[in-house]
Amino acid sequence: MPESASRAERKRMRNRDALVAAARGLFARDGFESATIADIAEAADLGFGTFYRYFADKEAVLEAVLEDGRREIDAVLLAAEPEGTPPALALTRLSERFVHAVRRNRDILSLMWQIAIRKTVGRRPLNVESLSPDHSLPVVLSFAFRRIIEQGIAVGDFAPGDAGLLSRLIAGAHMYLLTPYAYDTDEHLVITTLCEFQLRALGGAAAAVTVPPNPVQHTARRRAVGGH
Repeated sequence: MPESASRAERKRMRNRDALVAAARGLFARDGFESATIADIAEAADLGFGTFYRYFADKEAVLEAVLEDGRREIDAVLLAAEPEGTPPALALTRLSERFVHAVRRNRDILSLMWQIAIRKTVGRRPLNVESLSPDHSLPVVLSFAFRRIIEQGIAVGDFAPGDAGLLSRLIAGAHMYLLTPYAYDTDEHLVITTLCEFQLRALGGAAAAVTVPPNPVQHTARRRAVGGH
């Protein structure tokens, strides 16, 4: 008997997801140029011909990899806080979510960064919205920070200042997470340091809101910067 429409669609989605996941792993491990369509199909445990039922070429599956990863990042950046959340707390929570998302999607972000610099990959330019300068990660992150900073200034929780410049500087500090230096840094220490940095920079009541540091990590950090 022929498959039902719903069963066929679920199978189709599973196959597509398997191909995207396989491509993501291979691109992260071997690079886009080195990974072949045959490699992707084999890693997904699907036939070579099955690949072409879902994607026209290797560039098309790369577009899917980047867009799927970017959707998770955007969900983090655009998540709404409950009404009445103090701006300083909203800022801290945004940084926490961003750090967690970057750790989960470091392979995607590294790939996105490399491709955005090159503009084209393989045989044609990529049709990926996230590669547009207006939709780049630093820009989208700075807009998310700006909304919170403007609210904090308006209610008096943050010291008056240029919200646009402040948001760009704070977003720039978060880009440290994309560097190799951040790979082995303790996640809680990164969050604590980022939150302390941005809340002190904004001044006012924000300086009183921070992520409680782990005592061992706090001591280690003080020693690292010459403290006692």
